[in-house]
Amino acid sequence: MEKPAIKILGHLRQTSWPRFARLQRTAARLARGRGQPKGIYKFASNEACTVWTESLNRTGK
Repeated sequence: MEKPAIKILGHLRQTSWPRFARLQRTAARLARGRGQPKGIYKFASNEACTVWTESLNRTGK
């Protein structure tokens, strides 16, 4: 006796991983040239750190 073929209606539920990966790629593309360069930086005050960070964002480093 022959087995009946399996019918699949719709599609298998995908995990959220492909969407997460796409969002990460988009965020990386949008943030290109943003943020602080690698390393350790010491500042005398929070204001000095804020000024330094703003100048980085302005110049696109």
